[in-house]
Amino acid sequence: MIKEKQIKNIAILSCWFGYKFNKPLKIYSFSTCKKWLYATIKNHIPYRILNKLGFISIIPQAPNSVESCYFYSNNKSLKAEIIAKGWQFCFVETKVDNGESIASSLLAKKVKFLQMDAAIYKNLNHIIYMDSRRISDDIANIIHMNQKGILIRYEAKFKPTIWHEVEEAKGQDRYAKHMDITIDFINAKLSEGYCSNNRVMNTGIIAYDMDIEGKKIRSLCDEVYSACVKLQQPECQIFWCLLSQAYIDIIQAIEGYKLKSRSGL
Repeated sequence: MIKEKQIKNIAILSCWFGYKFNKPLKIYSFSTCKKWLYATIKNHIPYRILNKLGFISIIPQAPNSVESCYFYSNNKSLKAEIIAKGWQFCFVETKVDNGESIASSLLAKKVKFLQMDAAIYKNLNHIIYMDSRRISDDIANIIHMNQKGILIRYEAKFKPTIWHEVEEAKGQDRYAKHMDITIDFINAKLSEGYCSNNRVMNTGIIAYDMDIEGKKIRSLCDEVYSACVKLQQPECQIFWCLLSQAYIDIIQAIEGYKLKSRSGL
C-alpha cells in the first residue's frame, strides 16, 4: 500500500489541446463515417448528455486515490467537465484549434516531458504522465515497479528498431510532414554512436520518481522535448527510442501487459 504521506507527494498529469474534435476530411468507409458522426456529436452536445448516451469523452475520470491530478488544456469549455471528473484544470493560453495537429501534439509533449509549472513539480516525489486515452488507476503498482527513476512500457506491437517506429509513423500526416529531417537527425545520432537496435517504448504512460536521479530525468525530458520542437516532429517515441540510450541506467521498461490502462492499451 502507498502511505498517506506518499499519496500527497504524487501528481498525475494529463492533457488535451484543441477547440474542437477532428472530423475526417473525406468519408470513404463505414469506419470514417462513424468517426465523422462521433466528432460532430461531441462538438455540439454537452458532456453530461454524452455521458448519459454512453459516449466516451476525451476527458477521462481522474485516477483513484490521488489528490493532485492536473489536466492541461487551452479549451475553457472543457473546464467544468475536467473539474467534475476529479482533475484540477490547468489553463494554457494558446489558439491551437485542431486537436490532432502538430501544434496541439507539441503542446502535449510539453506536459509529458515536464516542461510546465516547475513550482507545482518542485516538492513532488512521483510524477506520472498519462495520455488522456491511457489512464491507469494502478498507481501503487506503478510506484512499486519504478525502481530506477523512470518507468515506461514497451510498445505492445514488437518494434525492435527505431526504423520500425519511423515506418509506422509515416502513416499519419502530422508525423510524416517532417519525417525527412527527422531521419537526418536519426542518422546524425547514429554516426555519433547511438544504436538503431533499441526496442521501441510507448510514451503513453511515463512514471518519474524524482527522488531517484531527478537531474538525469529532467535532462532526458529536456532532450526529447527539444528534439520534438526543433524538428516540429510530435512523434516523440522516435526520439525517446534514440536519446534514452544515454540514460539506460535510470529507465525501467516493462511489458505492456504488466500495466494496463482503462482502455486496455
